[in-house]
Amino acid sequence: MLYRGQGATELLMLLAMIAVAGLIIYSASQDKLAESNKALIVSQARAAVNDLSSAASEVYSQGVGAKRKVYITIPEGAEPSRVYVNNTMINIGVRIDSQITDINTQTSMRVVQGSDFPTTPGSYYVTVVAKQGYVLIGVSYLSVVPTSISVEMSPSTSTSTVVTFTNNGNVPLNVTLSQQWSYAGLVDLTLNTTNFILTTSGSLSTAYLTVTLQSYAGTPLQPYIGKITVSTNSTESAQIDIYANVVGTQLPTGVSYITIDTFKDSAYSSQTTNFTLPYNITINGTAWNEGFVTINIMGPSNSSVSGYPVTITADASGSFNNSFNPAGLPAGVYNITANQSVTNATYSFNITTCS
Repeated sequence: MLYRGQGATELLMLLAMIAVAGLIIYSASQDKLAESNKALIVSQARAAVNDLSSAASEVYSQGVGAKRKVYITIPEGAEPSRVYVNNTMINIGVRIDSQITDINTQTSMRVVQGSDFPTTPGSYYVTVVAKQGYVLIGVSYLSVVPTSISVEMSPSTSTSTVVTFTNNGNVPLNVTLSQQWSYAGLVDLTLNTTNFILTTSGSLSTAYLTVTLQSYAGTPLQPYIGKITVSTNSTESAQIDIYANVVGTQLPTGVSYITIDTFKDSAYSSQTTNFTLPYNITINGTAWNEGFVTINIMGPSNSSVSGYPVTITADASGSFNNSFNPAGLPAGVYNITANQSVTNATYSFNITTCS
């Protein structure tokens, strides 16, 4: 009986050891399986964002209208709110160990998320299309034409461009516009509306936006760059790039001078320094320093004419003007001088007796 009890005890101990070993092996295999699942989730997310980025680069290099279909898998555990395409990023957020890890890639061009872009786990075909200035990933039901406005304008002018919005989907779109423009007072950007609803059919599925640019007399001659962002009540969005180049006659720099231009015919085709009295003479100066400038007119007797010298002010652009009436002055050579600190300029003209 003693040997029989001892044998039973040993058998129980052996079975216990086998059970413990089995639990250890099972626990280790479960840990390995969990790690494999995590690696698979990250691998699928990484492959999806990389494949979409490569397709975007390919169609963008081919030009507007180029298209590709990409087969991707959004892995189990993906968080829909963290699956998106925005600006230059493609992102898939996955939940691992109760925490969300973002798997993403940056693109070299602007990318826009289409309305049918998938955000839940599964395998999908996604369309990637090159547009003007960006790449659309997914299908967009919001059409915006044009997506960029480029104008050349002179100071004190205005120009308007009409942008057409169309809803090609089956869900109404509430469109909101906001401008990113920091040149108010120099070049003003105005929109005739900032909010409208596009229905799914009929005339109300299309809306027209008037974009107006206004420059002014003192607007510096240079490019002005901004944009209008378009957002909706869905994932649909767009951007309208604005480029306004204000151009005009540039004044020379690095020299200070004064000029008098007179003509002896009404067509201003025959230039002369002789003119019939009494004409007002305008003295113009450019490229001076901002501040006081002394103007003097010396007559044939080497004395100043009545009312001179006079001190005037050059404005911030370095310009000034002054006028006088030579009526009653004797014929002869006259010298005009402009003086500002160490800067001087001289111009001579003749007054002759008319026959």
